Amino acid sequence: MRDRRERKGQMKGMGNRKAAAAAVTGIFGICLAAAGVRTAGGAGLSASTQDLTAEYRRGDGTMQEEYGMEQEFRESYMEFSLALLKCCRGEGRNGASGENVLVSPVSVITAVGMAGDGAKGETLSQINQTLYAGLDPDQAKEGVFAFRRQLSGKHEGAAVKLADSVWLRTGDVFVPNEEFLAAAEQKNAAIYGAPFDETTCGDINRWVEKKTDGEISEILDEIPQDAVMYLINAVAFEAEWEEPYTVSQITDAVFYGEDGTEAAVTMMYSEEAVFLSGAGARGVRKPYLGGYSFVALMPEEGTDFSEWLDGFDKEAFLQILGEEKALTVQTGIPKMDSRTDLELSAVLADMGMPLAFDEKKADFSGIGSCTDGANIFISRVLHGTHICVDGKGTKAGAATVVEMTRELGAFEEERVVLDRPFLYAIVEDESGLPVFLGTAEHF
Repeated sequence: MRDRRERKGQMKGMGNRKAAAAAVTGIFGICLAAAGVRTAGGAGLSASTQDLTAEYRRGDGTMQEEYGMEQEFRESYMEFSLALLKCCRGEGRNGASGENVLVSPVSVITAVGMAGDGAKGETLSQINQTLYAGLDPDQAKEGVFAFRRQLSGKHEGAAVKLADSVWLRTGDVFVPNEEFLAAAEQKNAAIYGAPFDETTCGDINRWVEKKTDGEISEILDEIPQDAVMYLINAVAFEAEWEEPYTVSQITDAVFYGEDGTEAAVTMMYSEEAVFLSGAGARGVRKPYLGGYSFVALMPEEGTDFSEWLDGFDKEAFLQILGEEKALTVQTGIPKMDSRTDLELSAVLADMGMPLAFDEKKADFSGIGSCTDGANIFISRVLHGTHICVDGKGTKAGAATVVEMTRELGAFEEERVVLDRPFLYAIVEDESGLPVFLGTAEHF
């Protein structure tokens, strides 16, 4: 894939097509003005960004279907979640394999899935196989919708907010597919038209910051000259512990890295009631208010964490949570404040969807078309996460930005102190599926 900077300033000969496109753009602008399209300034965005959401609304703008979450979807989602985490953690992805990493599978599936809604042919097949692990795409999308609805339900003491948006370039370069935009709006995505300049970059970052409750303040560094659309998902999570820690339960401790290093941490000690075990690991589930839990699994002492994680699969995760034991667990959880920034193009390509990133072969004709005949492909998938775990509870946020670019039993007691590398997740209790999934390997 050519460096997009090598393509800056390069425009294919437009000839008469450019004039025709300008006429189309003029008509488009007149229609927007006649319809009274709002600028997005009232939403904290600049006056140059137009809120086009109402223009693509069909009916009342809400999805009416009621979908259930089948076991097949739970397994498919879990397979994708672990594969994504493992690929992001590997050498050359986010630094050394011992780096802490946190991903939000629901955010990535949603944002890349929006691109899939406009993909066709083998490009669509690869996206579906990668995101849904062989599950029928329609069934998988119903499962994602059901999971999102479950996450967004009212939970006293906890809140999960999800938001989607589509940003399209205004001007004479790109003509969006109106059916694609209408379908996105029906799934409650906001639609914005913008000039794709520095102002737009700031607007996208402000939108993400607002929708993640300030957890992700900047995810987009620049807008390349050839970018024509952004597909964005944002997730915000905040929950209080069912039993918050007291000052006496928080003290200094040591975290032992696999490489022999020792790091000073602040450990939060408590007595919990759910012990987890299986697949060569021991762990704990500590509940939040509102139907969520912090789950952590630490392999048995002497086990190489990387080797253990490589062999850990969806069946093991779901089985461990399904066979939790009611035991007293003396638990230590370190305070965490961690930010992860990833560019997932190579990761997702390696996971099975390389065509989506091929500027020549990608087929996103369902999203729209360029007036000079240039092809559209995914140039970047930016994924940012942040988590803060303290004595009161947990706040976490995630955002995924898909950049579409034109071509150029009996009383027993256990002890789980997380002072070695461990896998952790924030799971929705009813489904047992992770909203966030990460590793903590050093502090």
